[in-house]
Amino acid sequence: MSTSNSSWDLSLSEKVLRNAGTAVGSMFAAVGTAGNLLVMFIILRFPRMRTVPNVYIFCIALSDLAILTVAPFIIHFYRVGQWVFGPGSCEAESCIKFTSMFASFFLVSVFNVQRYQVIAHPLETRRRQSVRKAAVICLSMFVLALVANLPFCVTSVVVEEDVGGRNATVCRYFWPEWRSVPKFAEKARRLYLTSLGFLLPLSFNFTLYVLIIRKLRRQDAFRSAATRQREKDSATAVTKMPAFMTASFVVCTGPFHLYNFIRAVSDIHISEYVGMWVKPLFFGNSALDPVIYALMGTNFQDCLKQLFCRRPPPKGRPNDNVNEQSSFYAMDVIE
Repeated sequence: MSTSNSSWDLSLSEKVLRNAGTAVGSMFAAVGTAGNLLVMFIILRFPRMRTVPNVYIFCIALSDLAILTVAPFIIHFYRVGQWVFGPGSCEAESCIKFTSMFASFFLVSVFNVQRYQVIAHPLETRRRQSVRKAAVICLSMFVLALVANLPFCVTSVVVEEDVGGRNATVCRYFWPEWRSVPKFAEKARRLYLTSLGFLLPLSFNFTLYVLIIRKLRRQDAFRSAATRQREKDSATAVTKMPAFMTASFVVCTGPFHLYNFIRAVSDIHISEYVGMWVKPLFFGNSALDPVIYALMGTNFQDCLKQLFCRRPPPKGRPNDNVNEQSSFYAMDVIE
């Protein structure tokens, strides 16, 4: 189906809005693709980066990269107002996009679980964790994400619909036989996506942060002022990056899921342009993650300097003079 034969006759203001959304989405896609490829390359290139936390970082970068592979299809759809890639690409787009999205959310959650274990049980966690176990956990999260995405993988279809008073070819996520109850199918899909892909991970991660804060306060009551400050700094380093990753997740994907939730539970009319903007913003989460790694990962910064500036690797690690539990905090800081 050619774009010229199927695209809408758009007004100037509509073209401006769609082109602006295209520019924003394309920028996120380009930055995210380059950044996540760089993160994965550095973890594979430098042996000292192959740690348990970085296994989770690597897999999160992989899921972010997979999400960005379908960005051109979605961006083009919102730019021209039509799905021009055929039914096969519709099925592939929905399968890759939602599987990667669920995987990213699940991986961030298990990553935060590992952060909590480091704070709550540092010595036991040090003995029990390994790169291989972390890799198995990440693989299981990808499998779980694929299972969670089955309703979208098996119900994607290209249909002709009336959108805003215009006939458009769109990629939908329900069987044609469901067209007798399209409202139910659409609302159920949106509610399922928002609940499993946003509300549950957000609630789970918020609960983990509350537990971490309570654990740190209990530990502070039994330590001297000097030890308390030293371990507070180390614990902050352990939790800072996951906290910023979760904040990026909420800011970038929250509007998309709020849009879905409102469409699922109410009949409030929301302009199509809201959806056109919240979906490119969704890709901002995948673009911001590698920026967060670069700004907050000390060892990651060292590897970047070594890779691009040919600087020698740093000698030793900071905080070598702290006690065993605190030194484990420092050692387990995201690389």
